[in-house]
Amino acid sequence: KMTNTLRNEISYICILNACSHSGLLDEAYSIFNEISHKTEQVITTMVDCLSRLFLFDEAKQLIEDYEKCNAPYSVMYMALLSGARNSRQSHLSQEIHKRMKLLFPNEKNLLISASVLLCNISSSLGHHEEAQAIRLDR
Repeated sequence: KMTNTLRNEISYICILNACSHSGLLDEAYSIFNEISHKTEQVITTMVDCLSRLFLFDEAKQLIEDYEKCNAPYSVMYMALLSGARNSRQSHLSQEIHKRMKLLFPNEKNLLISASVLLCNISSSLGHHEEAQAIRLDR
């Protein structure tokens, strides 16, 4: 049986996710600001929303604020990296990937997934030598 708190959290995540996929930033911010207890999943959903809209400075600031009181959460970084991939921002993608390698050195599956995203970005931009180097670096 779910508690009211968990039910509310799941509802907020679903609504924020819908806003994210629909490009409804103002609505997402309005809902996000109403939430009194923001869990890592709620914050990750907002990072995803900002990243999908290519608002990377805001997304990175949200992660930075979260990490002032909490350990880094890898899923937030994957949401950020996915947004960078969607916007085809090679430099930002490399920066995020490098940070992930520093923060999560023992999470091999995560780093492989992040490397695949980074490799795909490089390939899509025609940087095939760079993509090959990423493949070999894994």
